[in-house]
This record gives sequence, C-alpha cells and structure tokens, in this order.
Amino acid sequence: MVDVNKHQIIESNVITGVIIAGGQGSRVGFQQKALLPYHGEPILKPILALLSSQVHTVWVNTNVEIERYQAFSEQLFSDEYQGFLGPLAGMHAAWQYIQTDWAVFVPCDNPNLPNDFVSRMINAYQNQPNPIVIVNDGVRLQPLYIMMHRSMAESLNQAIAKGHLSVNRWVKENDFTEACFADCCSKAFQNMNTLASFDVLEEPS
Repeated sequence: MVDVNKHQIIESNVITGVIIAGGQGSRVGFQQKALLPYHGEPILKPILALLSSQVHTVWVNTNVEIERYQAFSEQLFSDEYQGFLGPLAGMHAAWQYIQTDWAVFVPCDNPNLPNDFVSRMINAYQNQPNPIVIVNDGVRLQPLYIMMHRSMAESLNQAIAKGHLSVNRWVKENDFTEACFADCCSKAFQNMNTLASFDVLEEPS
C-alpha cells in the first residue's frame, strides 16, 4: 500500500466525486433507483448538482441502461467484475477512470447530501490522517459515504476476490477516520431504499 503523507493538505479541487448507481434496483422493482423521479426529475440530477459543487469532477458508476444515464453525464463507468457485486465493485472500478489521488463516494438515492460534505471529510482527515474517511451521523457509521485514497484500490480488489463484499466489513478491516456529522439534519444520510420512499414525490409532468 502506498503510504499516505500524514502532513498532506487535501483540497477539494483535487478530489473526484463518484456516485454509486451500479445496482440492479432489486429493492425498487428492478428499476434504476437513480432515475426514479424526485420533484419531477430523476433523483440523480440533484445529487450530481450537490456533489459537483464540492469537487473537481464527478463520475457515475452504472451497469445497466447506460444510454439513459448519458443524458445526465458523460463521465460514466461500469464495474470490472460481473454479477452486480455491490458498492465495493463500483469503488474498485472507479480507480481505473479517475485521475485524482482522492475520491469521495456517495450512493445514488440521497438528495439531501450536506453542502459541506466534502470539506468536513477533508477536515476529519487532517485531524486524523488515514486513507479512508467515513461518515458517522451521530448514531452509527455510514460507510457508503466515504473518502478514499487511491492506495486502497488493491485492498478493494483483494476483498472482492475473497467474496468479502460488505463495505462496512472492508472499512473496519483497514485504518479509517470517522467524520462526525452528528449536528446535521436527520435526513442528511437517509437513503431511499424502497419504492414506498418515492410515493410522496412528484411524478414527472
């Protein structure tokens, strides 16, 4: 593993954002969750806007219906591993495309990402430098919201090869820093995991 400089100061303009949207959508009737409507437009759109305002560039990890995603971003990539292995596979594949040494990963079903998400992840790293930084929402860890150094790519590969596909497990097998978001609103890291979650949202006109 490449040693992370303990005194390195990270700036948001050298961080790439990655939205993980590579699942089959099994919890939402095998639809692409990122493309389900949120206030009249796919939920992916506000997430892209929120993350794009905080980082150098944003990529979207997707494995199906790629032509539909092209309407929102040209920065798309798919898992190298076949079989919809989950977020770890998307994180692993990202390093074949992004050019920065640091990336932040977020899921595709939360339009309430804090406006200072990336800056707070950077501050947590500077207080306790580790190659992985994950969110603690004040109640529990939220390992799908993660900042990672490029040096972790091989660790991701090894975990997937072993069939260890839990992001939470992988994080805890490595050195990581917790970024405290206990003072954020209750919906800051509330994902929409079922079709019922979208029922109250407006349908596209």
